[in-house]
Amino acid sequence: MVSQKVTVMNASGLHARPANAFVKEAVRHAGCNILIKKDGKTYMGKSIVSVLSACVKCGTEIELVADGNDEAQALQDMVNAVNSGLGE
Repeated sequence: MVSQKVTVMNASGLHARPANAFVKEAVRHAGCNILIKKDGKTYMGKSIVSVLSACVKCGTEIELVADGNDEAQALQDMVNAVNSGLGE
């Protein structure tokens, strides 16, 4: 299991469009669980409902966790996706 903290800088946070992009990136890593940790709660990164329910706003620091076969690459891809703005 590997993890890294990252700050979401999208102006609207992880609303529908960037949350969908986040989930699509997470699903690419089929052999790996992707989690978002925020405020002591854990959210499933491959579920749009779970990602949206995290209510991640602009400037919020989240912890991304990857656990599985390609966890190091999965974590790096997820961090890069968040840092690049998830298509926004």
